[in-house]
Amino acid sequence: VTNTDTPPSLSAPAMKRISQCYLEGMGVETDTAEGVRWLSAAHEHASDIEAAHDLALIYEYGKHDVEIDVYRAADYFLKAAEGGHVEAMAEYAMCCELGAGTDQDDTAALDWYMKAANAGHVTAKYSVAEIFEEARGVPQSDSEACLWYYRAAVCGDEDSKKALRRLYDVARIVIPGLATILED
Repeated sequence: VTNTDTPPSLSAPAMKRISQCYLEGMGVETDTAEGVRWLSAAHEHASDIEAAHDLALIYEYGKHDVEIDVYRAADYFLKAAEGGHVEAMAEYAMCCELGAGTDQDDTAALDWYMKAANAGHVTAKYSVAEIFEEARGVPQSDSEACLWYYRAAVCGDEDSKKALRRLYDVARIVIPGLATILED
């Protein structure tokens, strides 16, 4: 059933389920455009940030035979990030860092990586550390980098442990008891 006016009485989960039916051909003929329309409605009419993130992934990877569009992907990552979606914060930060679908902007990248990192996103913690170590838009600071690598390492991030070993002369001063985390 195709309806050009999305009923405002439908909940976001209902709209997302209808979207899934069209995108995957569950009970109806596969109709990607209709599936994307319902998913967009879930975001726009019901403020569903997960729907915005799902749309970003569809456009980033060309899922369901949708043409890849990094600009739309970045736009939907931003919408989801602004709504508090932690993974979208990290994804949008990467868009800013690389200039993928948006202007390259080290300051915005750091801002979004910090938001994601402070919300517990491990890879974002590593990315914040890299930004400080490589002085991308901020003054170079191995000690600040070590603190962020440590925060990711205690969450099990192996690349952060490698970075702490590489920066050991600074890290051992900045992080008391560092050897304990590097033993495993």
